[in-house]
Amino acid sequence: MVLQSLVNVIFIVENMGYMGLFILMTLESLSLPIPSEVILPFTGYLIYIGRLSLIPALIDSVIASLIGSLILYLLSYYVGYSIVLKLGKYVGISRRHLDAAEQWFNKYGGVSVVLAKFIPGIRALISIPAGVARMNVWLFMLYTTVGSTIWNIVLIYIGLSLGPAWETGLTLVSRYIDYLALALIAVVIVLVIAARKHWVKYA
Repeated sequence: MVLQSLVNVIFIVENMGYMGLFILMTLESLSLPIPSEVILPFTGYLIYIGRLSLIPALIDSVIASLIGSLILYLLSYYVGYSIVLKLGKYVGISRRHLDAAEQWFNKYGGVSVVLAKFIPGIRALISIPAGVARMNVWLFMLYTTVGSTIWNIVLIYIGLSLGPAWETGLTLVSRYIDYLALALIAVVIVLVIAARKHWVKYA
C-alpha cells in the first residue's frame, strides 16, 4: 500500500507538474490518504532537477492546502460533526483521529489550526472542529495558510536538499516525524510569544 502510494504520487506529480501537485495537496487536505510526506519531498526533488520552480511550487501547494481545508471547514460549518463523520467513513476518516482533532481544538483554540498542520492524522481533520465551532473563517484561513506554509517549506526543502537521494528523506521523516512536529510546534509557540511581546510593547 505504501509502495503503491509512492508510485502514484510520483507518476501524478512528475507527469502533471503543478496541476498534479495542486490536485494531490487539495485531496490530502480533505483528509484523503494521500501523504504530503511523499508529495512534497518529491516536489523538492523535481525542483532540484529543474522540472519545477521553488516559489511557484510552494505557492501552488499552499493554495491547494488552503482550498482543501476550507472545503472541509465549510462542510463542517454547515452540516455539523455527526454528518461529517458519517460521510467521512467513505474516505477513511477515523473517529479516533477526529476525536483527537476535536480535543486539540478544544484545548488550544484557533492556534491549534496552525499546530495541527504538523501532526499526521490530525493535520486535515482539524478543519472539522474549527467548522463545527464556527471559528471566524478569515482567522481560520490565516492560521491554515501559516501552518501549511511552514510544513510545506520544510518538506519541500528536505527533497530539494537531498536531490537524487530524496527518498531517504521519506525514511527520515517517517522515523522522526514526532520530533519534527515538536520542533515546528516549538518554533510556532516562540514566534507567537515574540509577536505578542512586540504588540504589547508598541500598543
